[in-house]
Amino acid sequence: MNETVRSPARRGGERPHGRLPRGGEVDLTWIAVSHRSASDLARLLPSLDAAREAWARSGFTCELIVVDNGSDDGSAACAERLAPDATVVRHEHNPGYGSAANVGARQARGRWLACSNADVHVPRGGLDALPDLLARLGDDVALLGPRIRLARGGVEASCGHFPTLARMLTGRVRDPADIQPHDARVVDWLTGACLFARREALLSAGGFDERFFLYYEDVDLAQRLKRTGSRAVFHPDLHVVHRHPHVVRGRVDATLEAVVRASRTSYFRKHRPSWERWALAALHSLEARLPVPRGVRVPLPAPSRLAGRAEA
Repeated sequence: MNETVRSPARRGGERPHGRLPRGGEVDLTWIAVSHRSASDLARLLPSLDAAREAWARSGFTCELIVVDNGSDDGSAACAERLAPDATVVRHEHNPGYGSAANVGARQARGRWLACSNADVHVPRGGLDALPDLLARLGDDVALLGPRIRLARGGVEASCGHFPTLARMLTGRVRDPADIQPHDARVVDWLTGACLFARREALLSAGGFDERFFLYYEDVDLAQRLKRTGSRAVFHPDLHVVHRHPHVVRGRVDATLEAVVRASRTSYFRKHRPSWERWALAALHSLEARLPVPRGVRVPLPAPSRLAGRAEA
């Protein structure tokens, strides 16, 4: 995979958002994955600028890495212009969300990583509680997820139960009780649209499985981490805004639905019994043949996120 890396620019020897150590760890590395996302980065990066300013006042340090997946709209140049202190990685092609996040994780110095789509942004005060919350989490918490608000209004279902065939058919992968929980809770999985992960735990697990191009790599990671005794926690005191989640597009994208089916199949091959895999294959075959009216969602749900705006 061909990539080029632009290291952070230094202006007058000063570092914005407080002093970042020249070596060693920082508190957080924010890894933003982009694909044809220049307009989204124009919202995300200034919002992170404000969040990092607020964090710096309490001594919480944050570095920024943008991994661009083969954009042709100037996304990487936009990141370099708006975030001169960021490390910007340019891929010639789009290897997928998980692969890009892993590249960022391997370069990161943060004790915690924030892996996010480019089409999220941090509203004023949305993550002010993050430094204190991270300091208070138990060592067994490997994943932390915020409440995700939709840019068009409402709240995205950003956590849920591990998928099984029964849950897929009944729509219980995303429990209605998880859409707007009012308290912190342990959950099975958290969406990769915006996900905080302990770097040590993520790297020890091998990072995201790069066989998942898009969708289910977040669910797979949570499943593997849970088997090591780690927990995933949703916390409503943290919140971000998501602009382009798959579930609110109002149209069926045949190419994207094929990607969803492929990732769902990969997840079931890894984590579910063989009879569920066979049944799922039959359902996918039927699903692919059904005429789906414009604006109607296909029968089997996917985790509600679009990673890096991978659509053409």
